[in-house]
Amino acid sequence: MPKPEIIDRNKCSGKDKEEKYKDLTALDYWWGLRELAADFDIENYETASGDTLSLQQQNEIAYIQLLHYTVEVKLSGTFYQMEHMERLFGSPLADGASLDLRVFEAKEAFDAVNEDMYQASCAIANQIYMLLNRPEYTPIKMDQRRPVAMSPSDLRYWLKLNDHPSFRTLSNMFNDCEKQLDIRHHATHYGAVPVFADRQTGILYLQKHFRIGELLTKYDVLRHKKSGKPMANLLEAAKPRVTALCACMNRIYRHIYLGDIFENYLQARGLRLKESYMPYWEMDGR
Repeated sequence: MPKPEIIDRNKCSGKDKEEKYKDLTALDYWWGLRELAADFDIENYETASGDTLSLQQQNEIAYIQLLHYTVEVKLSGTFYQMEHMERLFGSPLADGASLDLRVFEAKEAFDAVNEDMYQASCAIANQIYMLLNRPEYTPIKMDQRRPVAMSPSDLRYWLKLNDHPSFRTLSNMFNDCEKQLDIRHHATHYGAVPVFADRQTGILYLQKHFRIGELLTKYDVLRHKKSGKPMANLLEAAKPRVTALCACMNRIYRHIYLGDIFENYLQARGLRLKESYMPYWEMDGR
């Protein structure tokens, strides 16, 4: 039975954590690739001739599996951290409570949201590299026979260097991802993202229309607030970025899934799935 063009994530099942955040991340094609790839379980693979996988082949499948799960784990982690911030901001400071500790805890959760977003971006970039890499392609950084630790910008460079047919499509998608990582990149390159803390509520704010390189100190944030310009609390700043990043990554996985990139990877590596495995759409058709 041919694979469907549209994936129904509700027909896929996973661990408790995956089920809890499934509808929040809305990574339909992440689930579709997981189904298509037999959950990346090496026990469901064999060579094209029917032999057992070599240790190198097992490790490569396991590494792709690790990257695939890292994407979902980190995006789920962003929603977990936002839940934590929501609980913090929903409980006003009691008498004698420490504003300093509230600021610390909320800021750490906010930083974790943005760092998880970046780690998910790096994981999917590495996964795509593993699926697209072929012996004839020009490597970068290190020995081509080994996995290459790669950021999204490294992946774009590698695709361009090899004049890959997916270069323009994937580059545009990763550029959309990058737009959601502005706060993370500011914190990395400028050292910190300053915030304003309301002394009565303990809620933390930054400028609503954040731009990399602006408001470099707490005094800049205070001047911004006093001028009457719009502010957003950390939860309001995080939610649209996380939601947009999930949507971007779902589009990337849609490109992988509908472009038969995983099937082409198997063919190039001389691998196949065992007949004993069936994705949900084949089980539905029995």
